[in-house]
Amino acid sequence: MATPMLGQFLTQINGFIKARNETSLTDYLVLEPPFAQAYTQIISELRATYPAGNDTALEAKCAQLLPEAEKGDQGATWTAFIRYMVTYLGYLRDVSADQGQYRRTYELLSEVQGKVNSALSHSTLGYLILRTAISNARLVCRLAIGLDRHPELLGPLKTGGGGEEGGARETLPEKAANTIRVAFTTALNDRSGSQANGLDSNGQPEGRRKGVYALANLCLKILFQCKKTRNASQIFQNITSNAPPLDAYPKAQQVTYLYYLGRFLWQNGHFGASAKVLGRAWEMCHAGSGTLKQRRSVLIYLIASNLLLGRFPSTALLSLPEAHGLTEKFMPICLAIRSGNLAALRNHLDFNSEHAAWFLHFRLLLQLRNRCEVLTWRSLVRKVFLLKGTLPEAGSNKAAFLDLPPLVAAFRAGGSQNPGLNPEDEPDPDLEGTPDFNSKPETGIDEYGVISILSSLVDQGLLRGFVAHKQQKLAILGSKNFGGNAVAAGFPAVWGVIGKKGGEGGVVGWKT
Repeated sequence: MATPMLGQFLTQINGFIKARNETSLTDYLVLEPPFAQAYTQIISELRATYPAGNDTALEAKCAQLLPEAEKGDQGATWTAFIRYMVTYLGYLRDVSADQGQYRRTYELLSEVQGKVNSALSHSTLGYLILRTAISNARLVCRLAIGLDRHPELLGPLKTGGGGEEGGARETLPEKAANTIRVAFTTALNDRSGSQANGLDSNGQPEGRRKGVYALANLCLKILFQCKKTRNASQIFQNITSNAPPLDAYPKAQQVTYLYYLGRFLWQNGHFGASAKVLGRAWEMCHAGSGTLKQRRSVLIYLIASNLLLGRFPSTALLSLPEAHGLTEKFMPICLAIRSGNLAALRNHLDFNSEHAAWFLHFRLLLQLRNRCEVLTWRSLVRKVFLLKGTLPEAGSNKAAFLDLPPLVAAFRAGGSQNPGLNPEDEPDPDLEGTPDFNSKPETGIDEYGVISILSSLVDQGLLRGFVAHKQQKLAILGSKNFGGNAVAAGFPAVWGVIGKKGGEGGVVGWKT
């Protein structure tokens, strides 16, 4: 059977290769149904003349009508592109828009992605297929995430081989990310440009390196959506080693990449670096380049990161449209930390609290539970010292001190019903917030538990002093260096202590 439309299509593709026309080549290699009428006719010809299982004949047809690929460039033939075209045409022939066939569609697209990855690796012509590789990867990404969210669409899983029986089986999203990662690595390692840093004389990415961050973002999107973030570490390390500077790429790609990097740093406990990265993403997307949803996504993690560093969101920030509903999530934490109210903090971050599901959804709860308690300890110790501490006489070399029994009593009360403490006590200027909550007291803590807490605060630099065990006192050091102000000496600002840890200098994964 004659195949006039298929012949015309391949001839046009050959012309685009000859003209090095990347844009037209991408426009012609459409991937997503429904297809235009010209493509439906090509599909009919393929099904009639080159049905499934007859790819040898189809490859011969492609080789005949794609002489520019056979000729290649600088003596290197581009046979990988011919194999890609055979797989691509097979995809057009076999793909279905039926929802019940999504798994099959995913398998077809993954096969196409494998072939386009090979075509992309050509040293001089590979850049022509870069945009197509990214477009295909976007569809693979979308399907992988969709099938992971709706496993009922997967149908019966194949068994045997690939680690699916016994041991840890590689999940479908992980397979998709690994397939796209091949294209990312190819783009990252491109050395065909005129300069070693991958940028041209105008500071723009050259060749296949144009796709580095677009492909990285697709891999990261899959890994984060499907909670496989441990596999993201290698991507960030590779970018640190080989990628062009991030600011040479479009703002949308920068914001997306920094968002995922910030979340990765958050999950791994690098809160200073996370705040720095997310702060930059926020500056760019809040300037108008991002949608409301994107700004909200960045803002949630930015607030959480800064909160653990002793920097609380302002009223103006929380009044922004993208911050809608965040006040009731985060402000009770800020208020509990500032007032030293352990009971209120624990109630708000309890697994059974009304906001627990929201915090768990964004994978914030455990870090907030663990880290915010330390800041609340500091506030409670400071409050008790203000009311019960003893200051040295002027000119004395003695240290200011606090007897431990009042502190033990305050911790037993959970910071909300501290015996002898004035609820109108001066607030901690290093932490923003408002008055105490009323909550149930804590029981079971003794002087040994309080001493352990004090030792932890001293070790972390949040408290300058030491515990005199025999005298049962907390001694504050360095008052003379602060003009006799024992509070300033003993309780340094949280941000000054931990806020810049990991946030100064370079950040792994952020190529500037």
